[in-house]
Amino acid sequence: MKRRNIVVLMSTPLFGCLFSFLTATLFASGLFADELPGILRLNNGDHVQGQFSASDVNGDDQAPVVNWQHHDFATPFSFPFASLASATFPAPSAIEATKGQFAFELLNGDRLFGNIIEVGDPLIVTLAGDEPSELPLAMVRQIFRWDDSRAVVFQGPGSRDDWESSGQLESWTDANGTLETSATMATLYRDLKLPQVARVELDIAWEGKPNFVIAVGVDPQSAENTWADAFHIEVWDEDVVAVWEDGSLAGVQSIAKLKELGNRLQVTLKIDQANRHVMIESMRGETLTQYTLPIKQPRVAQTGIYFRNIDGVLRIRSLQVLHATDLNPNSRDRAQATEDSERSGIDTAVHLVNGDAFRGRWKAIQDNQWLFEDGEEERSVPADEILVMDFLKTIPKGGFEPQQTNADHLQIRTFDGMRLSGRLQRIDKLALHVIAEATQSEMTIPISSIDTIDFEPAETVVPSLRGQMRLELEGTRLHGRLLDAEPDSHPTPLRFGPSDIAASTMLPSLQGKLILRPTIETTKSATELRIQRLARLREAAQQRNGLPVIRNQAIAIQPVAKPGVWNVFNKAFNPAAIQRAAVGKPIYLKTGEVIPGKVISIDENEVTFESGMTQKTKLPREQIRALHLNGGNANSVVDEQERERLLTVPRNRKNSPPTHLLIARNGDMMRCRLISLTEETAEVESRLETITIPRNVVSQIIWLKPPIRTEDGNNGDTDDDPEVPNADDATGDATVLTVQGKMHDGNRLSLVPESVINQTLIGENFFLGPIRLPLANCEELYFGEIDDRDNTDDPHAIWQLVDAPEPIIGDSGGGDDSLAGTRSPLVGNAAPDFKLKTLDGEPFQIADQTGRTLVLDFWATWCGPCLQAMPVIEEAVAEFDPERVRLVAVNLQESAEDIRNTLDRIGVSPEVVLDIDGVAAGRYQANAIPQTVVIDAEGTVTRVFVGGGSKLGEQLADAIRETLGEPTKQN
Repeated sequence: MKRRNIVVLMSTPLFGCLFSFLTATLFASGLFADELPGILRLNNGDHVQGQFSASDVNGDDQAPVVNWQHHDFATPFSFPFASLASATFPAPSAIEATKGQFAFELLNGDRLFGNIIEVGDPLIVTLAGDEPSELPLAMVRQIFRWDDSRAVVFQGPGSRDDWESSGQLESWTDANGTLETSATMATLYRDLKLPQVARVELDIAWEGKPNFVIAVGVDPQSAENTWADAFHIEVWDEDVVAVWEDGSLAGVQSIAKLKELGNRLQVTLKIDQANRHVMIESMRGETLTQYTLPIKQPRVAQTGIYFRNIDGVLRIRSLQVLHATDLNPNSRDRAQATEDSERSGIDTAVHLVNGDAFRGRWKAIQDNQWLFEDGEEERSVPADEILVMDFLKTIPKGGFEPQQTNADHLQIRTFDGMRLSGRLQRIDKLALHVIAEATQSEMTIPISSIDTIDFEPAETVVPSLRGQMRLELEGTRLHGRLLDAEPDSHPTPLRFGPSDIAASTMLPSLQGKLILRPTIETTKSATELRIQRLARLREAAQQRNGLPVIRNQAIAIQPVAKPGVWNVFNKAFNPAAIQRAAVGKPIYLKTGEVIPGKVISIDENEVTFESGMTQKTKLPREQIRALHLNGGNANSVVDEQERERLLTVPRNRKNSPPTHLLIARNGDMMRCRLISLTEETAEVESRLETITIPRNVVSQIIWLKPPIRTEDGNNGDTDDDPEVPNADDATGDATVLTVQGKMHDGNRLSLVPESVINQTLIGENFFLGPIRLPLANCEELYFGEIDDRDNTDDPHAIWQLVDAPEPIIGDSGGGDDSLAGTRSPLVGNAAPDFKLKTLDGEPFQIADQTGRTLVLDFWATWCGPCLQAMPVIEEAVAEFDPERVRLVAVNLQESAEDIRNTLDRIGVSPEVVLDIDGVAAGRYQANAIPQTVVIDAEGTVTRVFVGGGSKLGEQLADAIRETLGEPTKQN
């Protein structure tokens, strides 16, 4: 989906009719139907994915609220303005610039675009529209050329393919205009054509603990070798720092504390590479740090930028480069402004496109000519030759007084770089309507153009997290509570609401989980620190503008408990009120449920059981995943090689694979087909033999997942192992929301809820019938379609059968190929280990064979070339001392009787081990036989010969000699 971008910034009332017409047209065309969701962040650290919904923020009778619609809820959440921290939106695929000849940088950190009509106080300007607006001179600190964004040197980050990397460029993903990586030491660099004096506006974000390097002014042809000498930003412990080194000189300055930034850095770098001077500002125009390295001679400026992600997730959200001017405040072009208030005009430092600069008093505009008084002379400059103009006039005390300084404010930043502060009036489907702080006129900002909004309430509210549930969905973490709901509630009976906010009904499409008793961090949050920092900035702004300072604005904390439903919820989690956990051993269903109960019996169709959690007593046996019957460790560690053997289906059993795994109380395991279970015995079939086992020795019965077979379309399903039913099969209705509760004792239970009464979910399970699930018994609730494949806690997920490799007869091999035996990927690597039994029943393991050379011959009685090669291989090995070289023939999946008969017939007697399940053949990639493997005394594979042939004996003997360090016959 692409997020379209339309930038409109006009003042009322002329714009009203036009905007109404535009809104109707866009809705009719479906232009905004596929908007990508934004993230709204609260002061307590919560965040909610979604979009703005219509809001009348400045209602007369109520506290201002902002409506926010999550796509999986029926109605919007109405968040108090005072509880909001910020909102961010994904970047569009293409950014359309706001129109205007110049950009106006204001003292409050705003940046507006437009044209200048008349010089004076206030300036008369048009801001991306035709209606003139008044811009108080006391607010303006700089004007620079914009030219409908054509003055921008670079706007990005742009496509990943336009960048280069010293590593893997594929480590970076390109999603909706943002470049992102989670790869360690991933790099990215590009030639941005940086001017010698540049203005670089950078917006990056991260997840987790950040650790990165951003270098500005690298040689794009040698970024890896020059980034350390360029100006760069790094993370040092808990600080983001600016670093610049030049030979023996070095400068390090802190930009900000990580805890103050949250998970995002947005700064403007004004950098003069030649003179090694840098000034770093916040997006508010606040100087964070600046310094100059005391070099004697100017350095050569480089034009590239370089990113390195050392650890964590790093996102490059926005990158913009513009021309800047002399950064030295002591230069002659930045001389102190005159204090002669009787002279008309505005003191400025003017920088022209051609590189010239002068100081003068801006007098007027006539016919696109800007008139200045430069000393005793007047100077006329065409408007299109102005690059940057800094205002040097001292701000008169009390010159600009923003109205309602204690009102709720926000700052909006758009993707093209505009920044606007003001009071939010209302929100509709397409736009935010704001009374601009600078012009005191209403501005309309399309939501599709918004990058970030910072909310600055007059009195900040931090919603409490204590005693709350936590809802976790994709892009959402929200504390609140699940409320009671009567039967026949639509579309679902599940209503969730944050504290003191009206609840909204969950839709059937919702996927996620609700943690009922989340752990609450007690340390001071980054948001609280940010609130304190904003308060300090507000005080500084009030002092700067000659206004009385309003101190000690309280941070209101919501009360933890209230009467009514709230206390019912609290009581439900009182440990004294929690019901006694249901008794019994766990019964695992393929649909994800785990219920406690007692298994009475199993026949060919059903499992009969008793459970205090359901009135049902019978379940189809094909719906069972596992049963726990008696004592023993349910999560005992299984030897990896033994598990691989148990899960490998040999060639001769593909048509009737084992369906069950029995685990005895002493840890022994047997795969089989379960026939029946009574109160005294378990009857199973193993290798065509029916066996009766006392029930009291069986600890667990696990239903093995059938092999996945794709060649012939056969899934390997049997009556005991059908496909796991999906939500539609289980409910018969795709429009319902399934809930699964994970209980304190590890059991799980799913239901389609019909109501929530006294904090108890009441509904029905397709297999188990009516269900009552008290929230007091649960740790978490999972919403949406869930089966055992989604259950990361399922201890039986590992029991998936796989088919043993099907060997084929190899080619003749041999020949004069000097590379024979060296092409296998096994050569040069450690020999895969396996444990098998010999033909005589003795144990054999590869790991025990170190100290002498080992030759493995993979074969089968039905393989003619194998039988021809065996005497040749035996003769080749007989040349060597048996204390130094051992031959072992690995038979693939055959009976001992067939093996003995074949060896007697061909007159050979090698030592044979039985790969009954094909596990060893799979590890040695023995897909074609005969296959002969040579392993040295240290356990490394030195040769792998596939096939027989006239040259096999000679080649094998030479391979053994070379492995032993002896000269070959050819040498």
